[in-house]
Amino acid sequence: MKKRLYILGTVVCTVVAVTASYFYADKGNAWLLAASCSAVILLLICVVNLARLYREKGTAVRLYRKKAQYLTLPEQNFFRVLKSVLCGRYEVYPQAPLVSVIDKPNASFRNELFRIADFVVINPATTEPLLLIELNDSSHNRADRRARDQRVAGICADAGIPIIAFTIPESKDTEEVKRRIFKAIK
Repeated sequence: MKKRLYILGTVVCTVVAVTASYFYADKGNAWLLAASCSAVILLLICVVNLARLYREKGTAVRLYRKKAQYLTLPEQNFFRVLKSVLCGRYEVYPQAPLVSVIDKPNASFRNELFRIADFVVINPATTEPLLLIELNDSSHNRADRRARDQRVAGICADAGIPIIAFTIPESKDTEEVKRRIFKAIK
């Protein structure tokens, strides 16, 4: 209730301050200047109290917030398929930054390596990255995403690490997933 009153007070004081300032500039009446100054003071009081309320209740406006889940539902489902297909022979990790599996020696700029691959398959004995896997939903039909996918494929080819992509329907075919993964690893 207090929050609504302070918000209303902020709006009203802003309107009064602006209107009184406008008419003071036009007519030069001292009482309009006094009204404008009073409205500004009340406006500041409302803003300070509103900020205090937000801070007290922990509902301050935040720039960041925790995601509800680490992986999307299709990624979660595909992660389960990957773990079952790899049967403990290999490890699979989701959301792998390229910079974690690809190095760019003798270069100071590695910005392109901060792109994320959906999954990386790792040799558990050596921790060597063997394969990157992308799960492509309909967003990968956009021109910007196709350009990004081509850039990532080029980086992977240059680095000598295979990358394969599955559509959502393909990701549900366990035998096809298994066949393509083991073909890419060999």
